[in-house]
Amino acid sequence: MLTYVPETEREQPLPPGQSPWQLLLLCLVWLLPGLIGHDPWKPAELETAAVIQRFLDGQHWSLPWYGDSAYLIHGPLYYWTAAILAWPLSRMGLAVHDAARLVTGVWMALAMWGLGLAGRELYGRRQGRVAVMALIGSIGLIVWGHHLSPDVILLFSFAWQLYALAWALRQPVQGGLLLGMSWLVLLLGASWGEFLLSLVTAMSLVAFRPWRRPWYLATLLTALVTAVPLGLIWVVDLYQFSPPAFRVWLNYYAFGAFGGLAAWQSFHTFGFFFSIVLWFAWPVLPLGVWGAWSNKAEWRSPKLALPIMALLLNACWLALAGDLIGESSLLIVLPALSLLTTVGIDRLRRGAAAALNWFGIMTFGVGTFLLWCAWLVIQTGTPSSWARTLLEASPAWHPHVAVIGLVFTLAISATWCWVLLRKRSLGRLAITNWACGVTLLWGALIGLWQPWLDASKSYRPVVAALQVAINSQKPGCIDGSLISDSMAASIDYFSDMPLQRREVDGCRLQLLSGDPPPGSMVLWDGARPGERHEHFYLIDKTHSATQ
Repeated sequence: MLTYVPETEREQPLPPGQSPWQLLLLCLVWLLPGLIGHDPWKPAELETAAVIQRFLDGQHWSLPWYGDSAYLIHGPLYYWTAAILAWPLSRMGLAVHDAARLVTGVWMALAMWGLGLAGRELYGRRQGRVAVMALIGSIGLIVWGHHLSPDVILLFSFAWQLYALAWALRQPVQGGLLLGMSWLVLLLGASWGEFLLSLVTAMSLVAFRPWRRPWYLATLLTALVTAVPLGLIWVVDLYQFSPPAFRVWLNYYAFGAFGGLAAWQSFHTFGFFFSIVLWFAWPVLPLGVWGAWSNKAEWRSPKLALPIMALLLNACWLALAGDLIGESSLLIVLPALSLLTTVGIDRLRRGAAAALNWFGIMTFGVGTFLLWCAWLVIQTGTPSSWARTLLEASPAWHPHVAVIGLVFTLAISATWCWVLLRKRSLGRLAITNWACGVTLLWGALIGLWQPWLDASKSYRPVVAALQVAINSQKPGCIDGSLISDSMAASIDYFSDMPLQRREVDGCRLQLLSGDPPPGSMVLWDGARPGERHEHFYLIDKTHSATQ
């Protein structure tokens, strides 16, 4: 087969400077910062934390829920795995959101593993590590790779799909089982839209000779038999347990960014996808395009046909999607672009490689230096005007030194300087330094500034203040129909206040975001510390300020 690598080559010892532990250490340092130590933040972490807490409290396994409503934007798989991990860790003293966020690290690590295997299968030994470094160097992955959100499942599934389709050339049945596993994750953790996209990608490969063989039918049938029956178990149980929730899911969320049967959406606001992808997929987008172009003579071979076909179909899917598309939807293009980066990195022109290398060194080096300078300003109070500005941006934070974060940032800063001195071919040097630079900047931001960020982004203080105001009122429900999902999820997660967003006619109290109606009796108002745009008011709907 075209992707076959002889066993003698597979078992050759690694040359000096190519130790696998260095890549593993880089992945670990990239993964860990930001997973624990802060409250849920926007976007979507609050809703996810509230759903996981509900599952821990005994919510039925097939119905993601918080407050008084179902939350069916994603399938429940991520919530299940997060609840399974959070259950023992929360009893050991770790906050539920921190324990659950560790699951994102697990899914990310598995995604890196799958992409590395795909790179090795398509391009040979020691090529998978280049794909992994290209992936973690992607700007758009920095937040979503550390976020408490089911969207990380997309990256996992599309990475393992690529490996399964490449492996199927040597092992059709085993490749089919692995492909079915990636499809099952999409059916249980994402939507039918992403599953159908993955299915179309697998079927389209019959246009290329390596997959145009009778055994490939066995691969597809094995994957379908593995994924569809098990994936339907959740849907069937949801229908039996809560027919109204099932109808909401089928009508509005079943096909992901395309909506559902009753609210099919397509052709989102013009320019969203193309404007976001330019920075989200940097630098793997230009490097991946170069990889495809520089190897265009081999476009029929598996090493190009598979990632190019996947990338084209994923891009079409994103371009045609409706307004439900979000930034995180672009995660599906990163595995294919990372593989194309791998195939072209050694053919990168010397000038382009040098420019990328120095741009990365300067960008991340200067960025980290500025983070250190700002940290020194806020810790020492000098100059006073700059320190005052930083303190006013997060007034709930009190100056103190997070020793662990400080030591961690010092360690990765020194290690980054050591990495810059190492010798590699220029193309690989550029992608290695870029991945290390991204890791350095993210690690420094979290190590030095996470407490400051958490003090300004957390909803916990505003919910606590609201709880005090509610406790002074007569018992009863609170109308929350006009507040954001984030605030509603925060109330559900951080308190036991009886907030309702449906059937609110009997609620005397109402929580509003923005200016209250003229003449309203305001019982409480508040906002997150330092927040200038989102302000909340608690009013009594049965009285006015003039009564």
